[in-house]
Amino acid sequence: MTTPLRRLRVGYTMIELLLVVGTLAIVFALAAPRMTTIRESSTLRAGHQQLASAFAAARAAALQKGKTSTLTLSGNVATVTVLSGLAGTSVTVFGPIRLYQSLGIALEPLEDAPTVVNYNGRGMMTNVMVEDEEVFRYRLRYGTKLDTLCISTAGLILSKSCTL
Repeated sequence: MTTPLRRLRVGYTMIELLLVVGTLAIVFALAAPRMTTIRESSTLRAGHQQLASAFAAARAAALQKGKTSTLTLSGNVATVTVLSGLAGTSVTVFGPIRLYQSLGIALEPLEDAPTVVNYNGRGMMTNVMVEDEEVFRYRLRYGTKLDTLCISTAGLILSKSCTL
């Protein structure tokens, strides 16, 4: 009584491999556009936070030192300086933040928003003329996505009701 020897099958067939690769290709094709959108949104949010940090740092430096601080937006670069000491020398306290180099974000002041913002020792903007506008808007652009940062003339960052 001998039993027939069975052939042991080791590995996968070509059809099984093609089914797995085809399924992975379909899943990737469906997920790739969503991943691009998520990447753009998170990069834009990071740029928004960096620019808001620059405005907050300028105001905080003025309040802390009790002297004039200046936020300079030159192209896509933000730098904060403050007057220091008795001689009134200008010291960089924040930045430079290079939005385009680090994140690929373009910065654009909207509706006559200033590119040089001075804060006095009480944290208020001093070099801006307030007519009808009490809010300054700065547009951030990354790829197809846009975001707006709004700053009040009192130097506060407005997170709500800020639209283009």
